[in-house]
Amino acid sequence: MVSSRAMFLMLCLVVLLCGLFSPLLPDVRAASEEDIARYRKIWNPFSSGPQLVSAADVQPKGQFFLRPYMYSEIGYGRFGNSWSSSPSSLPQRLSSINPQVEFSYGITDSVEFEMYLSEVSWWQSAGNGQSAQSGYGLGDTTAFLKYRAFVQQDDTWWPSLTNAFYVSIPTSDWAGTPSIPGGFAPLGRLPSTHFGAPEFTESVLFRKNIKPFRISGGLFYSYGLPSSNNGVSQYFGDIFQYRFAFEHFLDDKNGFAYAIEVLGVHGLPFRLDGNSINTKPGSFGLVGIQPTIEYRFTDQIVGSAGVLFTIAGQNDIAAIYPNFSIYYYWNRSGKVLAR
Repeated sequence: MVSSRAMFLMLCLVVLLCGLFSPLLPDVRAASEEDIARYRKIWNPFSSGPQLVSAADVQPKGQFFLRPYMYSEIGYGRFGNSWSSSPSSLPQRLSSINPQVEFSYGITDSVEFEMYLSEVSWWQSAGNGQSAQSGYGLGDTTAFLKYRAFVQQDDTWWPSLTNAFYVSIPTSDWAGTPSIPGGFAPLGRLPSTHFGAPEFTESVLFRKNIKPFRISGGLFYSYGLPSSNNGVSQYFGDIFQYRFAFEHFLDDKNGFAYAIEVLGVHGLPFRLDGNSINTKPGSFGLVGIQPTIEYRFTDQIVGSAGVLFTIAGQNDIAAIYPNFSIYYYWNRSGKVLAR
């Protein structure tokens, strides 16, 4: 019988090979060339887009971007078991930075491959009878495929609709990176999954342009394969997430806009495979909001920055999350096109 880890590695390999050998794949389109050409003519400023919401509209065939992304967390409290409670102060302060590099490639005009490579460093102050701690090392890696099932048009209210399948690879666990204490999970990381655990995430994304606004978002469900901690099997609960963003463009030519992003992550008290959860807390949740600023620097470089704030939670850390990123786009045909 094939082990869970072997099955997970095989699926990871399939996703990675799809990205690495994407130029050799047949050009299967979800929309006709006429639909794609019409979409290219609608109002759609070239910009970075929201910082925490993945775009439903994919890159044109042969275009790619490289995105250095700095994500940080500063914990200041802990939410109790009730959603209505205010966070209590932490006996030991927590902080973390999670720099990552994201690569994306347009396989066809409706299929896109992306991958995140990351590092993580964290610090915990002394307190509560314990000394200060810290850790650093390779973070988790995520690879995913997007398939745009419907492309938006100006003459209908239908948004672009995309299915995305994510594989979260526990490279932090394989590299021996110390786990962040206290369940200090990254609320803004997409998808937000358990640190050092293998997980699959299925999602549906949407985006609609209505000049001078763009509205986008997505729903995500994550299932984690059984993993281990110091040789002991552990079963995390599944995770449900949602993300929504409202962008308002103030200068189309320079891609200058502000965005309000709302997101939530909820650790569920059950698993799809029926196994009992043996990790604590059995369930948890966070809801946050972020103001974001985005700007176009050149015809190929765009960037954005924002600060995410937790506004409610249950059995998890209250924190603020400063973050910024820069996108470098390149198109083999010469001219970079907006997604």
